[in-house]
Parts: sequence; structure tokens; C-alpha cells
Amino acid sequence: MGGIILSKKEIRNRMKDQLSILGKEQYQLYSTEIENLFFRDNIVQNSSVIGLTISTFPEVHTKEIIQRLWDMGKSVVVPKCSPKDRSMNFYMIESFEQLEVVYMQLLEPNPLKASLVQPSDIDLLVVPGIVYNKSGYRIGYGGGYYDRFLKSYMNHTMSLAFECQLSDEVIPESFDLPVDQIITNKQVIHCKSNREEG
Repeated sequence: MGGIILSKKEIRNRMKDQLSILGKEQYQLYSTEIENLFFRDNIVQNSSVIGLTISTFPEVHTKEIIQRLWDMGKSVVVPKCSPKDRSMNFYMIESFEQLEVVYMQLLEPNPLKASLVQPSDIDLLVVPGIVYNKSGYRIGYGGGYYDRFLKSYMNHTMSLAFECQLSDEVIPESFDLPVDQIITNKQVIHCKSNREEG
């Protein structure tokens, strides 16, 4: 018997509720476990320019990851969203001082202090989301920025997620673009292989 199929909005809201009760200690521990697996990954080690968002709780922490990438001599690019047309551009930052607070208290690069980078120059893009399946399909935060960006992005994609953010309830639609890999606090999921097997 098939279960009830929930809408993306229902799945998103349920996961937000689940994540909101994550204790600070658990959050820090799981984020650190994900960070450690991230830095062991071959694609990360071989990438020179890496795209990341500046996370806010309860997303997997990225500030520590960014600092470590800088320490390794890698370039970090972060997105600036344009709400008018839902487009997104990436800017290279070398310090958190190059960020500014925008709508909804999000931190984004200040275009006057950071340099614009072309999508083709980003070796690895870490794609945010709130719920994922093991084939790499995701439910984002509803803005559609990454869905638009990924249409013309051709290099490696990866997502960082807590194990509890994996769900078989994510049913992809025809326009959804999956990520290549997901790193959780317990495992590295090779989504491309799962799609090929499926």
C-alpha cells in the first residue's frame, strides 16, 4: 500500500521542526563529523575554488570549513542572491570582513569588497538544502536560486547534511537537478552511482 505523498512544503516544514530541536552539543558534534569527512574527500582535496554558503543554525556549520579551506590555501566563493530575478552570483572572499548582513539576517558578500567569479571557475559547489534522498535530489528553502544556477553549472556538486535530513519522501520533479555527492555525519553518499543503479 502506498503511503500519503507529502508536498515539498510539508516535507520542508516537518524537517525544519525536527532540526529546530537539535541540541547545540549535538549540532556541533555532527557538524564537526561532517567537516572531517569533507576534508578527507578526494574532490575537495583536488579542488582549488570551492563555493559555499555562510550557514546559519541549524544548517551544517560552514564558517569553520571556510577557515580551514583558507588555511589550506584554497579559494572560497560565496553567493549573493538577487531577489528581483532570483539569480545568484558568486564572489571570492578572503575574510569574513567582506560579508554584509542582507535580508532575513543572511550573510552575503559585499560586491564592493569582493571579486566576482564566473561559474566555470568554481571547481566544487556545495549546494544547500533541507531534505535529500540518496540519489542526490533535494528540497531547498523555496527560493529556487540554486535550481536556476545549477542549470548552467557543469562542475562537481556536493551537499552537507545531517543524517536525519535524508528521506525517501523526496520525489524529484522533471526540472530538479541532483547533486553528485552528499556528506552526512555518518557517511559519504555517491549519488551519481545510486542514480545509475536506480
